[in-house]
Amino acid sequence: MNAFDPPGFLSDLDANGRAAWSEWISDQIDKAAAGQPQSFDFDAPRPRFFNALSTSPDADAVEKDITWTAFPKIVALDSATDQERWKTADGSRDVQDEYCEWSVTRAGGKIKSVMFTCEGPEYWEFLAATKPDVVLALYRKHIDPSVAAKELFGTDGSYLARNKWNSGTSRGAMHLIQDNNTLSAEIELAAGASNTRAPKGTLLTDAKELIDCGRYGQADRHSDPKIGSDVNTLARADADITLANPIGIYFAGLSTAGWKTPDQTDPASFWKIVRGTEAKPVRAVFEVPSDRNYLVGDITINGRPIEYGAQIADFITMKLTGLATRFGKSKHAPLAGCKRRSAKPTAAIVDVASTLGNRPTTR
Repeated sequence: MNAFDPPGFLSDLDANGRAAWSEWISDQIDKAAAGQPQSFDFDAPRPRFFNALSTSPDADAVEKDITWTAFPKIVALDSATDQERWKTADGSRDVQDEYCEWSVTRAGGKIKSVMFTCEGPEYWEFLAATKPDVVLALYRKHIDPSVAAKELFGTDGSYLARNKWNSGTSRGAMHLIQDNNTLSAEIELAAGASNTRAPKGTLLTDAKELIDCGRYGQADRHSDPKIGSDVNTLARADADITLANPIGIYFAGLSTAGWKTPDQTDPASFWKIVRGTEAKPVRAVFEVPSDRNYLVGDITINGRPIEYGAQIADFITMKLTGLATRFGKSKHAPLAGCKRRSAKPTAAIVDVASTLGNRPTTR
């Protein structure tokens, strides 16, 4: 492999943008593999986590999809009823924290369409810095033809990720904006889970115990414990681990078991991938074609009409793809303790913007 491709093999970036993107991903992997030994004990380095640009996988390499449910688990835990959790999840993108965010369009009080995205904000920062005209064209294509450049960019030309068309749950969802839904978080999570742990002399294997000890994510999400557990299973097989190219979060699929349409059409046919590839989709829309005499709100799930986009999110599965190689050869002793803030003096904080020059950075 000569370079990391953009998520979903997207073709929006020019050659310079693609090169900068590959370099940024490579830097993120190297930093995640190194960890922060100056700041934390029992967490770094992460010797099993490797960069496929500098160290090629061996012939035994296998890719593994790691999947989880798109509906935010934290919302479900804090809700007494389905109605409450669906309403809450539809109310703010800031609670949609499973690397899937959505926006609902209604007509006559009924849901007409729901757009779903899992595109990381970092990619859009790169795209806006190198191809602002493409950013505008994509917003007009996928969100609304009336989108204006001044609504997407500040007076200094900087991209406004949380703009009027990408901040709520009714005007559109172009890419992820929830604080935890970033590609850098995905990379750090996989790297952090690549160390095995035996804080009391017994190797940890339980998903909750692993995430509580490794502190590489939030235990009350569907995504973080599942990603961590699956990665750690590969680590316990003494394998070297990385994320498969192109690195990103993707839709694994939509299950429509228990769904019924007024004309008996298979509701799965209304799920359309509109960005990315069929195997690596980053954007999807659920909408009934205009030639039908009904809307999404007329479809039922287990006998109940679809009143919230969150009802659909219940049936969406997300994924990332890990890559493991050199099974049985990556032998490293388990960490003897749980991740904790180090008592050692910490190094000065590096100004990321200055190290990357004019290249875009995440906030």
